[in-house]
Amino acid sequence: MTLTLILIAAAVGLALFVYGVRASMTTPDRSAVAPARKETRRPAGAIVAGPPFETEATASLFADCFKLAFSTQDFDYDITGAHARVLAKVEDNAADAVHHRDYFPRRPMLLPRLLQVLNDDESARRELVQLILEDPALAGSTLQRANSAAYRYSPEPIDSLERAVVVLGTDGLRSLLASVILQPVFRQPKGLFDNFAAITWEHAQRTSAASEACARAIGDADPFVAQLIGLLGPLARIVLFRLTMETYREHPDVQPRAEVFVRAMQLQGPKLASRIASTWELSDPCLRALQEQADKVAPSAMSPLGQALYFGELCGALALLCVRGSYSEEGALALLMEQGLNRPATEDIWRVAKRATEA
Repeated sequence: MTLTLILIAAAVGLALFVYGVRASMTTPDRSAVAPARKETRRPAGAIVAGPPFETEATASLFADCFKLAFSTQDFDYDITGAHARVLAKVEDNAADAVHHRDYFPRRPMLLPRLLQVLNDDESARRELVQLILEDPALAGSTLQRANSAAYRYSPEPIDSLERAVVVLGTDGLRSLLASVILQPVFRQPKGLFDNFAAITWEHAQRTSAASEACARAIGDADPFVAQLIGLLGPLARIVLFRLTMETYREHPDVQPRAEVFVRAMQLQGPKLASRIASTWELSDPCLRALQEQADKVAPSAMSPLGQALYFGELCGALALLCVRGSYSEEGALALLMEQGLNRPATEDIWRVAKRATEA
């Protein structure tokens, strides 16, 4: 009897050992984002341990980006009098700005049609070429990208749009598409805060590229979708810039203050980006990812697409400052890892963000 019990116990122990080995072999850890620290007997609804959405370091980083965009050394957030009234009116009108043509250009009509063709494996190449030809800027950018060192494979220049489409392929066209169509939106007439549009566009390019790279590293988010929604945060800031400037025109004797623009963007930017996505009828995962930014969800608790957007925006801001010498590369990599991104993913995404404007 005793011998029988010993044999049964040994058999059970062996079975558990084999099961554990097989599980470890068949379930590799592919997560690019460091998992939250596990806790035992955590009560339901408790916050998952891990880095928060915003820290003193990340807040300081984005403040430095605003200083660069508005060409100022410091901000004074004591907003009173007419400036406070301007800010209050901007907050009241921000939700409707997506429907106002003066503040928010409607979704480019070519964008959804191109997205549909690019996502349809059976779409004819000629149909894609005809769509690109409808936008001269897009056609020119397509030829330029195909002739770049990254794609050109022969000494002869590529002067046919059809050949350019073949050379770039679906991924190459996707990476080009959204930014080229939306770039004109970021242009502003000369006047007050002349650097804002250019800096915001550069930030958008770096954020978009980094979001795409992060989606690839995570593996559970569509890289092209991440690239597209990476542009929406900067786009929302452009809309709020226009709305704030227009509101100041109602007070001709008041000199606009950068702090009012920045505060409007801090308070309304993420929510407005979500409204833009909703107006464009983007997918539910897109809306969820953007809402996670507005709700300041901890990165480790976000959806994969939300994580791609979060780290894309963070990496885009770091790259923007790093190329200007106001942030060290070592500090940038350290901050990304402090927020939960593992080292291999950090290094890959960082390389993409730094060279995002080269093309």
